[in-house]
Amino acid sequence: MGRFLAENFPPKSPVEDWVKAWADINGRPGTQAPNHGMALWSRQDVVGAYLAIYSTRVIDGRSERFCNLAVWCVSPGYRSGSIRMLNALLAQDGYHFTDLSPTPEVQRLNLRLGFRYLDPSSQLTLNLPWPTLPRRTRVSSDPDEIARVLTGEPLRYYQDHLRCRWARHAVIIADTASCYVQWRFERRRNLRWVAAIQYVSEPHLFRAGLLSLSRHLAFRHKALFTLVDQHVVGGSFSPSASLVGPPRRMFKSATLGPGDIDYLYSEITAAP
Repeated sequence: MGRFLAENFPPKSPVEDWVKAWADINGRPGTQAPNHGMALWSRQDVVGAYLAIYSTRVIDGRSERFCNLAVWCVSPGYRSGSIRMLNALLAQDGYHFTDLSPTPEVQRLNLRLGFRYLDPSSQLTLNLPWPTLPRRTRVSSDPDEIARVLTGEPLRYYQDHLRCRWARHAVIIADTASCYVQWRFERRRNLRWVAAIQYVSEPHLFRAGLLSLSRHLAFRHKALFTLVDQHVVGGSFSPSASLVGPPRRMFKSATLGPGDIDYLYSEITAAP
């Protein structure tokens, strides 16, 4: 499947990138992935692939299993077989499903299959040397300090994503409290060097430490902007400019609500 995606999925990436990305995210310690997705074959050739990423999360004290529908690509002459791969993935019992980068056509199909939208509102902050109170809040991207400060589920999430080449990590530290932040460079609306926040473990601490994080991303990583989905941090914040528009993100669950869904263990953190 890696070779097929390398040759057919835009933007084209080397075979090694696809193979390593899926080996890293689905091959992490403790993972019990039933598969890496579904493939469509024509005799000896792969003509379609629908990659999936599996994870187990603790939500309200319960262990919940997730299947992220990651990358879907089918050769033009075999598109009639596309739905068979999707149906095979959705037929797996006991999973909540996420689809975090569906095309408009896939969105319409997902709605018919019971998927719901997450809030599309996002905010963009210009990373400047904002003034902050000394020693009240600090931010670190040092791997040793992140591993030392984090505990519990945030530490597991950090360790699980360490080998994901495109995922970046930071921790906001305020007194004895900490917030794990996972982000990735994106290009949005022709803006380059955008640090897109994918996950925060403590939304209230993230909002309180946003200016310190903005300074850190500017000076340490040369990121000109910080982009945050309101869904990720549980509301709006300032200073920022509001954006509404793509990408639309979706999920399907019989028991979980939008507030239980985040972007970890997905193509956003794993895929080239």
